[in-house]
Amino acid sequence: KMTVFDTTTWDTIVIVPPKPDASLSQHEDFSYLHLYNFDDLDANYCNSGETRGSVGTAKTCSVSSIGSSGSSSSSEDLAYLLDKADDAVTENGTASYLITRDPRNGAFTFSVNAEYDLLLHIQRSLDDAFRSSGSAASVSDIESSKIIMKSIDEYCLKKQWMYHVGMEKSHFISKFLERSIDAFVERNDRRDGIANKKFVCVELGTYCGYSALVLASTLRQAVLKYGQDAFDFHIYTTEVSSKLLNVAMSIFRLAKMKNYVSTILVQECDPLSTTLKKHLPDDSDGIDFLLLDHAKPMYLPDLMDLESARLLRKHSFVAADNVIFNRLDGYRNHMKRWEAEGFVETNLEEMNLEYSNNLKDGIGD
Repeated sequence: KMTVFDTTTWDTIVIVPPKPDASLSQHEDFSYLHLYNFDDLDANYCNSGETRGSVGTAKTCSVSSIGSSGSSSSSEDLAYLLDKADDAVTENGTASYLITRDPRNGAFTFSVNAEYDLLLHIQRSLDDAFRSSGSAASVSDIESSKIIMKSIDEYCLKKQWMYHVGMEKSHFISKFLERSIDAFVERNDRRDGIANKKFVCVELGTYCGYSALVLASTLRQAVLKYGQDAFDFHIYTTEVSSKLLNVAMSIFRLAKMKNYVSTILVQECDPLSTTLKKHLPDDSDGIDFLLLDHAKPMYLPDLMDLESARLLRKHSFVAADNVIFNRLDGYRNHMKRWEAEGFVETNLEEMNLEYSNNLKDGIGD
């Protein structure tokens, strides 16, 4: 059963924020409203923050402090900083948010150059952690990733809502990916005399790289668990905006994860499967784990394209974000039909929309 639950030159990245211009706020690269389906929403809602009623039934999330942002005192050690990264997620993955940002910067508001401002915020957080630990070299890639994700969460809760998966969804994505890894290693253990292949992880929709860091840090943990000889991996992440890929590549470099992630700039005129086949290893059996988090109307067409190209196959794991909030019934019905025929297993994890307390969403896996 299928369980459903280029590399660019890194050394020459220079990000120069463009001068703010009112016209840029209307540009696709800075609005991201096309990622959602707003046909059934009141137009005023998109500018008013978290006021919309629930869609479907979801778990109730309590509200408590996530831990303050800003500079760390010299007495804070790295372990404390890393512990704070998990403060807002309980053992079962349910998030509790204290949102202190200006309501005018709430869900589905977009600020010109927010991605560049976020990079500066991340750099300050890393500087604090490096001073606390003594040096940047003493902070591992997994630790750096956790610090960066924590920094992004703080920015989105305290300053400006942005389109990252956030800590609550990250918990479920990571747990689901761990299931996929365990199944992959078990299959490889049965491949007598056959060299182990790399675990192929594909993400559709890089944005600034948060979800790719979730994948990379989980996969790096698996390498430590199983050993390099038993498990190796690579992540391929696609994006339609070169500006955003530039931001994401900088974040991967700061997280020390650049060697594990290949970024792919997608041309909308080319089928997704054709583009991916140019980048995946020649000896690859296809995609082991797929995360859908790009333009919502493209979930089903791209999924069917990957199925037809046999990049998705038996043992592939697929996760899709925003299936409740965006009412992606076509995608969900497609999976249910496959499940009814005994080809896949499906599940729905219900939770809140990222960085909100009353907008219901979920991940289909």
